[in-house]
Order: sequence, then C-alpha cells, then structure tokens
Amino acid sequence: YWQMHKSLVIILVAVGVTYSLPGTAQQSRADQLMVDADSYRAQLEELELGADRYDPSLLESLESLAGVMVGLDQFNEADEILDRVIQILRINEGLYTARQFPFLVLSIRNDVRRGNWRGANETMDHLVRLYTLVPRQWDEELIDELVQISDLHLEGVAGDLGIRKDYHFRAADRISWTAVRIGERVWPGNDLRLVDLYYHLLKQNHLKYVTLIQGGEVAADLRQIAPNTGWMRSRRGVVESYYRLGLEMLRRMRTVYELQDPIDLEATGMVDLYRADWQVLFDEGTPENSYEMAYEGLLAAGVEAQVLDNFFSVPQILPVNTFYSSVGQAQSALTAISEQLTTGQTSPPSLLFLEWASTTPNIQTPIEEPILLQREINGMITAELSVRLDGTDKVSRWIRSRYISQVSVVEEFDWLNNSARQALSVDELAERLHYLNFRPVLEKGIPQAFQGILEYRYFPQRGE
Repeated sequence: YWQMHKSLVIILVAVGVTYSLPGTAQQSRADQLMVDADSYRAQLEELELGADRYDPSLLESLESLAGVMVGLDQFNEADEILDRVIQILRINEGLYTARQFPFLVLSIRNDVRRGNWRGANETMDHLVRLYTLVPRQWDEELIDELVQISDLHLEGVAGDLGIRKDYHFRAADRISWTAVRIGERVWPGNDLRLVDLYYHLLKQNHLKYVTLIQGGEVAADLRQIAPNTGWMRSRRGVVESYYRLGLEMLRRMRTVYELQDPIDLEATGMVDLYRADWQVLFDEGTPENSYEMAYEGLLAAGVEAQVLDNFFSVPQILPVNTFYSSVGQAQSALTAISEQLTTGQTSPPSLLFLEWASTTPNIQTPIEEPILLQREINGMITAELSVRLDGTDKVSRWIRSRYISQVSVVEEFDWLNNSARQALSVDELAERLHYLNFRPVLEKGIPQAFQGILEYRYFPQRGE
C-alpha cells in the first residue's frame, strides 16, 4: 500500500511546500527539486537499459519524477509522465483497474494547474464512467477520492468557462452526497471522519449561495430545477434550501459528538458556534442569542472563561474554512493565520481575507488545497484597511440601485495604503465588504463592536 501511495504524497507535499514557503526558502526548495529530478532521470535511464518503455519496474521512479515536476511547475512534463504511468498500469493490469484511480485524479489536478480545462473535464467524465465499471471497496480511500474530485469540480466553478459552471456545481453536489452516503454506510454514527464530510458539503452550499446572490447567468442556472429546462425555482426558495441543508449538516455533526462516550461537550459547543455563524451568513434567526448559547455551552464544557475571552477577542471572516472541534484547535489556526500577515504601518493587522481566484471576486477558497490560488497568488494586490464592525447589527446601503441589508459586516472603513496599483475603487471595495460577514467579537457571549486592521488580498479582475 505504501509503495503505491508514496509518490502521491510526494506530489502533494511538493506543491504545498513550494506554495507556503517564503522567497528564499522557495528558491532553496526549487534547487533541491532540480537535484531530485536529475537523480530520478538517472534512475530511469538505468532501468530502461534492461526493460521496455512500459515495464512495471519503472513505475516508482516515474511517479517520483512526476511529483518533482509538479513541484517545479513543469506541468506539461508532469502530464507526459503521469500519462505514461497510467499506460503502464493499463498494459500490465488491464484497462479498468482500481490502481489507476489516484493517478487519474493527479492527472486532473495537473490539467487544472496548467489551465487545460478541456483535458480535465474529459478525464473527470472518464473517471465517473470508471466508477460504474470497476468494482470498488467502500472505504476511506474511495471516500477521499470522491472528495478530491468534488473539490476539482469546485475549482471548475472558478476556473472553467461560464457555460460549464453549473455543470461543475451539480457534479460536485452529486459526488459529495455520494461520499456522505458511503461514509454513513461504512462508518459508525460516532465516527469523527463523518464530520469532515458534513462540513465539506456545508461549505459547498455556501459557495452556491454566494454565487446566487451575486447574480448573473450562473445564478440563473442554479435556480433551474434541472439543467437546460428553463423551469425555475424562486430565488428565495433556493436560498432557503441552502440554509436548511446547512442546518441539517450541523445537526448531523452535533449528533456525531453526542454519540461519543462520554459526550464531547466542547465539540457540541463548537457546533453551536458554527450554527450561529450560519445564521449570520444567511441573516436568519437570532444569531446574537445563538452566540450566547454557544459561549455558555463551551463554559459548561470546562473551557476557562479567560481562554474563551482571548479566542473571541478578534472577529473571524465567515465561513471558517475548517471545522474545529475544540477552542484550542481553533486558536492554533488563528495564530497560524496571524503569522501570514504583514506588519501594518499603524498597527499589526488583525484580520486576513485571501481571495480564491481572479474569477471569484470576494470569495475565500472553500477547499483545502486551492490549485487556482497557488497558480495566481503572485498577482495578488493587498488593500490594508481600518475597519469597524458593530457586532451582529444590520448594516444597510444602496448597491446597484438596490437597498441591501446585511448582518455582521463592515460598518465603516478607511483605506490605509491606497495607491495607483489598487484595482478597486472605494465604492467597489465598499460593495465587496458589504457581502463579507464576520463572526463578531464576543464578551461573555455578547457580540461587541470592533475596530482593527483588515488585510484584504485580492486579484485584479480579468481584462483589467
């Protein structure tokens, strides 16, 4: 098993490390990858002296070399190597075998990185057909593959042609639900792995909600009962369905923790906190009461008041990308984010917004390994803002001839580093901030006002 998946780990780690390191460290990493590439090529040349082009003995060196090529952004060469790996498996093991699946997924990821959506879509369609032809064991490996494919379809929402976005949304939905149903069949009801599946589907529905309220052709497609039928659901009805689905996922998450022995009270309190966040995002219910209830639940679970006050002293942009089952885990994540922030001229920034891609304005990435963000990150522009939030109060303003009210958004802001490089006007930024919701600062569970620095990192829109 390890031999089969070792190189998959190399490929994913190579990309992740290169993306996260500072400039000098990235160069050092690239130099090491070049050395590794030469080593793997030498291994291949030696092996090929005594074997033909499609001998299985070449697989390990080919897989490792593909990982290095991805790490070096040599995506065309990586594609040729992955194609050869898949051909070796087909020739030696048969046209339709389970061992091909992870390499097909890597081939799709590589096509997305190089912007080849035609190739990525063809391979994704082929992969779906294979799932109907190749018997697979229902296990964690299959579920992980399905989640990866769902995320790749979400990348398609951001990166593919507009006419394909609805297709990607529907495919991601179908595949994510399949992963959830398989997980619920093969794992017991208290298995913590279910929580990640539920939260993954919740974030997916929030992305559809944001797309819907932004308007446009894709929003109209999302309202269709079935593709290309022209039969439309009401906008309010669609929003309500997204909200209800999120509540259902949160209910299932809470049930998982209630089934622990003993009940994980801190985790159930965190679910309640995320439920209050969900109310803020959809402007439903009374989030201020839900935040107070979540705070009291965490206190009752044994979390010290001082720890809670520290955790809730800074707002968070919603939705939080990961579900954390404890305050300690969530606080560690906040600390890691703060280390990515630059030092402001007035004071250190408190908040970071990182846009997903140039095609998805004002949307944070809903996935764990955002390929499009990795491709475009060097083109980002940073707007450093002084912002004021007023708890969970409603803020209303005219936007494109509509009077729109939002909960827990920026009330006022000042641009601290406005320059000629900025691609947004003050009015355009004000519109974006009006659709950016925050988990408020809480004092003993009561939402409070906040004044601080927001580092808003965004992309110039295509065509600018």
